[in-house]
Amino acid sequence: MTFGMIILTGMLAMQQAPAPSAPTSPQAAPPTQAAPQRPRRICESRAPTGRRLEQRVCYTPEQYAAMVEAKRKEAEELQAGGNIQNDAKAAGG
Repeated sequence: MTFGMIILTGMLAMQQAPAPSAPTSPQAAPPTQAAPQRPRRICESRAPTGRRLEQRVCYTPEQYAAMVEAKRKEAEELQAGGNIQNDAKAAGG
């Protein structure tokens, strides 16, 4: 155990510290490319029918907007379509 500590201490002592970089003017610095930004996502947690555990589902903003629009149209069609259940006929009367 002590032998391992001695070796570890020796290895750490032999490491060279990084040389301090000299400050450079912003004009002398080479142009760097910014990392490409990841597309923004809209995420939500859902529990699929018949399951207890939720799953995380993510969409691009375009996919999410299209999904919201489709759901809105479906709701409007159901409201305007006159789909009214006649309970008297369903009960047999």
